[in-house]
This record gives sequence, C-alpha cells and structure tokens, in this order.
Amino acid sequence: MAIIEGGAMKIQIYGAGMAGSFLYMLLKQEFGNVGMKDTRKNPDCRCAWGIAYRQAKELYKRIGIKIDDYILIKPKYAITNGLKLKNKNIAIFDRKKLLEDLWDEIEFKELDGGLKIDATGFKRAFLPKIENDRIYPTIQSIEEHDVDENIYVHARKTGYAWAFPLGDKRWHIGAGDLSDERARELIEVLRQKYGFDLKESGSVCSCKSKIRLLPPSACRPFIVNDTYGVGEVIGCVSGAGEGNVPSLRSAEILYECIVEDKLNEYESRILKEFDWIEEEHEFVNAVQSGKKLKALLKLPRVVAIESKRSVEQSVGDLFRLLRGLK
Repeated sequence: MAIIEGGAMKIQIYGAGMAGSFLYMLLKQEFGNVGMKDTRKNPDCRCAWGIAYRQAKELYKRIGIKIDDYILIKPKYAITNGLKLKNKNIAIFDRKKLLEDLWDEIEFKELDGGLKIDATGFKRAFLPKIENDRIYPTIQSIEEHDVDENIYVHARKTGYAWAFPLGDKRWHIGAGDLSDERARELIEVLRQKYGFDLKESGSVCSCKSKIRLLPPSACRPFIVNDTYGVGEVIGCVSGAGEGNVPSLRSAEILYECIVEDKLNEYESRILKEFDWIEEEHEFVNAVQSGKKLKALLKLPRVVAIESKRSVEQSVGDLFRLLRGLK
C-alpha cells in the first residue's frame, strides 16, 4: 500500500488537468493530506471541448459538479468528410471554466513522500518514457463564424481537423496530424469545405499543443515504485480522439483502488475497462497502415462502440468514410 505517515496517507498529484483535478476532488473526500502541483498558472482550453455527455454527467456527480452548468451546446449533427451523422452523446463544454472552478477548490502544494500520481498528459513527466511513443502535434484557435452549429470534421488517414461550435458564433478550429504543416493543411481543407473563412472572421486566440494517441496496453508501465499514472499518461484517449471521459474514468478507477486497498489491481482494472480503446486503436492502425481486411473486420465493433459514445452511425456510413480517406 502507500506510505503512511502519522496515521494518514500522503498523496501527491502532478498535473491539474481533467484526470488530476477530478482525482484530487475524489481523494479529498476520503483523505486530508492530498497535494497538487501544476506548472501552469491557469488552466488552458486547448482542443478538449467535446465530451461524452451521459458518462461525464454521472462521473462529475461524484464530486458535486453539475456538468450541465458547463455545457455550451449539444450540436444536432456531426459532419465528417461531408457525411452527415446524428449526434447522440457529444456535448461541447467549457473545459477551461470547469477547470478554473475546480482549481479554486484545490490547495496547490507539494508533499514529500507518499503516493505520487502522474497526471501530466502527453509529457508523462514522472513515469518512464514510452518506447515508440505516438505524440501528435495539434494547432487550434478560437474564431467567429456564422455557420450552422454542427460539429465539422475533415479527416485523412493520419489525422483530422475539427470545428466545434461554442455558441454566439464562436468556434474552436483545430487539427492534429503528424506535423504542424500537415495539421495546417487539414485546417485549410476544412475551411474550404465548410465555410470557415479566416479572412472574414479573424482569430480571437491560437495555440499549439500535443496529444498522445496510444492505447493503454502500449503505455505500460502504469506503475513504478510509488508512482501511478492516470489519464492521457497511460493512453486513456479513444481512437476517435475523445479523452476527457476516459481520463475521468481512469481517475475514478485509481481512486477506487486506493480506497479499497487494492492498488495491485490498478493495471488490470485499467486494461479491462478500456478494452474498447484497444479495439479502436487497432482499427485506426489498420486504416493507417493500409490493412484493409483487418480494418473491415473491426468495423462492426467500432461502430457499436461509437454509436453509444458519440454519433449515430452504421457500418455502411463508416465504410463510405473509409473509402474516401487519403
């Protein structure tokens, strides 16, 4: 178990993003001696505006947060490479405001000794580096456009560009791919296809970031001595790119292992919980490497997963999308 000092467990979390801040609030309900450290002075918005609504609502109930207070819009459709799909469960939320409110409740301090939690996202600052890590650069901006408030995506085999409506004609425009240059190319195609003309609107703000796109099985070890990884650190990002809810759920699993005194089960519980992420990444890898038969065999399972988590789709829909990818 963790190091106990003075009858109380000491737990230090590094990284106050989605996973770290949620885990902190869970742990504070059980333990008094929880520290948090983050290198940022304020939360950033980056690319994580979309969230699987139903799952997020249930998870945030555990710490007394009403996710509806942070929902900006629930788009009716997601339009990907021209294919119009009904949105079932993706909501656009004010991630920055949510984190700001949580940070107001967090005591930022660093404790010596005890259990250490690496929640530093793609940086993976306290666990060993991953061999053959897959880190994608992202670029994004907030802009104003008069476009119907759907989710818009332009994808190719190695990445995709997105446009998320934020309400009041504000949009989050971005892309992730193998390089900044390729990400910019995707954004330009998205602008042309869906009418997001930057010359007419201008940019309110812009930034760059990175995201890890590997399944949990490829991000081991999760645990080294008294340090445990959580969230994106251990590959809790879906093959479709949504990592908010998986990160929250991974934090909940670690919390449960700590409370139940079953930290030795943490890795196995993560792998069992996120077997669907493994399948999605196998599908994405098959598409990117041109293994058409393997991708086709994975299609029904991926459609079943994402029809529950995100948008209504059929095998035929996804097959038509795949045929057009370059």
